[in-house]
Amino acid sequence: MLGAGPSLIGQLPLLAKMKDHATFVCNSVPKWEDLPFTPTYYGITDVYDQRLLDRLTFPEFNGMKRFHVTWPWEEARNDAFTYVEKAEEGVQMWNVGFEGFGEELPPLPTGRTTPLTNAQLAAWMGYREFYFLGIEQTLKGYAHAPETTNNMRGLPRNTNPRYQMAVQRSFERAKADIEAAGGKIFDCTPGGLLNETGEGNQWRGIRRYTILEYVPLEEVL
Repeated sequence: MLGAGPSLIGQLPLLAKMKDHATFVCNSVPKWEDLPFTPTYYGITDVYDQRLLDRLTFPEFNGMKRFHVTWPWEEARNDAFTYVEKAEEGVQMWNVGFEGFGEELPPLPTGRTTPLTNAQLAAWMGYREFYFLGIEQTLKGYAHAPETTNNMRGLPRNTNPRYQMAVQRSFERAKADIEAAGGKIFDCTPGGLLNETGEGNQWRGIRRYTILEYVPLEEVL
C-alpha cells in the first residue's frame, strides 16, 4: 500500500522489485515519472472536480485496476474507475473499525489517509498482509514533487494537528481489526509517522509513538 511521500525516492532501487508483487497506489503516485513498476491497483478518494478526475485516469498504465471511493450522489464520473461508496462523514475508521473482511462490502469509512482507506478494498479482495510505504504525512513534499507544500488539488496541505491525530487513531484501529482477523500489518516507511524510525514530528501537539512495527522494505522483498 503506497502513499506518495518523498521517502519513496530513497527506496527507488527496491521499488523496482515491486513489479512481482501486488501493489496498491493512490492519488498522485502515478505522476512520479520514476515509478519503476505498473501498479496492480490505483485508488483515489473524494475527487469531485471532473477535470481533476479525468487527469487522474493515467491511461498509460495498461492493466491497472482503478477505484474511486466517493459519495454515491457526486456527479463527477469517469468510466476508467470502479466506484465504491463512501460512508457518511461521521463514520470514520477510528470509531467504527476496518471494513473489508465480510462477504459484502459496505460503504467504506475513511481511514483519513487514502492508502488506509484503500486497504479495505484490498482486504475485501482477499489480501491479508499489508505493508505501507510513503506514509510520512509531513508538511512538505511528495515523491513526484519533493518541495511542494500543496496537495494534489493544488491547495495548501492540511496543517491541522487533529488531522494527524485522526490518521494515527485510524491506523491503531486498523491494526487491531486486521490482526483480530488473522492478518498482518507493517510499515516500511523510513522516518514515517507510524513507526519508531520517525525523528520527531513537525506538527505541534502531536504525540509521536509506534503504531506499526517498522520492517525495512529490503527485508520484505
